[in-house]
Amino acid sequence: MKEIEKNFNKILFLDMIFYVGYAILGVIIFLESEMTNNIVGVLIGSFLLINGLIFVYKYLDKTKIKLFKSSLIFGIINIFLGIFIMLNPLTLVNILNIGLGVWILIEGVNKSIIFIELKKVQEDANKLILVSSFLLILIGILMVINPFRSLVITKLVGVFIILDSIINLNDLVLLKKRSNYFIKHFK
Repeated sequence: MKEIEKNFNKILFLDMIFYVGYAILGVIIFLESEMTNNIVGVLIGSFLLINGLIFVYKYLDKTKIKLFKSSLIFGIINIFLGIFIMLNPLTLVNILNIGLGVWILIEGVNKSIIFIELKKVQEDANKLILVSSFLLILIGILMVINPFRSLVITKLVGVFIILDSIINLNDLVLLKKRSNYFIKHFK
C-alpha cells in the first residue's frame, strides 16, 4: 500500500509541476504575443510531448493504479500532436488553434473518464471534475470551430493555456486531498 501511495503522489506531483509550467507558458505567450509562430510552435509542441511522456509514465507505473488505465492512449496522442506541432511551426497560425483545441478536447474527455471511474466508487467530490471536463470540452470545441488569425490567435492560445492549467491544477489538488480514498479504491 505504501508503494502505491508513494507512486500516486509522485504522479500527482509530476502533473502539478507540468501544469504550473504550462500556465507560465500561457502567461508568456499572452504577454509576448509578438513572438514568432515558430517559437510558439516549438514551445507548445514541447509541452505536449512532455505531457504525453507523463501520461505514458502513469500507464507504465509498476503499481498500475486503475485510475490512470487510459493514460497510454492520451499519452500517445499528446506525443504525436506535440511532435507534429514542433515539426510544422511555420504553418502554426493555420493549425495551432485546431491542434490545441483537439488537445484540450482530449483533456476534457480524459477528465470525463476519470469522472466515470470516480462515480463507480461513489466519490462525492467528482462533481468538480465533471464540471471541469465539460469546460475543457467546450473550450476545445470553440477553438476547433472558431479559428483565429495572427496576433489574436497567439493571445487566445495564451489565455486558453492558462485556463486549461487552472482547471487541471484544481482537479489535481482535489485528487491530492483525497488521495488515501482514491488509493484504496483504485489500487
